[in-house]
Amino acid sequence: MSDTCEREIDKYTLEKDYAISVSETECSHRVKPVVLFNYMQDLAEKSISIIGEQYSCDGLAKKGYGWFIIRYRIEFENYLSDLKSIKIKTESRGCQKSTFYRDFEILDNNTQKVLLRAVSSWFIVDLGKKSIVNIEKEYPEFLQFTPRENDLELNRLKPLTAVTKEKIFEIRYDDLDINNHVNNTVYITWALEALDYDFRKNHIIKSIDVYFKRDVEYGERICSQVYIDEENSVTEHLIKNANTGDSLCLLKFTYRNI
Repeated sequence: MSDTCEREIDKYTLEKDYAISVSETECSHRVKPVVLFNYMQDLAEKSISIIGEQYSCDGLAKKGYGWFIIRYRIEFENYLSDLKSIKIKTESRGCQKSTFYRDFEILDNNTQKVLLRAVSSWFIVDLGKKSIVNIEKEYPEFLQFTPRENDLELNRLKPLTAVTKEKIFEIRYDDLDINNHVNNTVYITWALEALDYDFRKNHIIKSIDVYFKRDVEYGERICSQVYIDEENSVTEHLIKNANTGDSLCLLKFTYRNI
């Protein structure tokens, strides 16, 4: 990861260059989806700290709070292959009651082509009470969300009605984040690992929708289920707690064939 090309455009907008290493690409030379999620999460943390120390991860931790991402919508515009360096831009869009919105854009640093656009929504959670904080009331000075005509929409995802395949995972220590819960990027890996090699190799992702419903901690077992709609090039996923059956995360991917 390169830290030499970070540029603050204004208080709410930040961009940064990230070098792509060989270890971050698949056998087909495409960037691994989880790499993009990790980099977007990294830039989001840096961006929120610029707005104010009280909103940073460390600032919230002093009050027993933490940021939790709830939804993602990602739309890919160009093929993510043979990339050497990318530029990620993020904009803090503000809050609406308890929900905070953040946009992303990723470009190929070589061609300056836009690779993807994304929108995400976040909560501040009281970790002790396990309750959602009303951002508008707790931080009345915080930027208010204002919609725009070209905004991406966060789609609602429905539970699976059929299962094509499933796979079981044990939660590793390295899956945990600073809140001692599984990092949100790990759910992406669990979902895609339920697909077989040929499907992954022969399909390019067009869009990703993610809805994080509940967190999970070390010691639990995870069941990753997928329904594959070959005709429409869509996969729908459910990540659930294999011990309790609780639904943890819903995901939907659309593809185009290679």
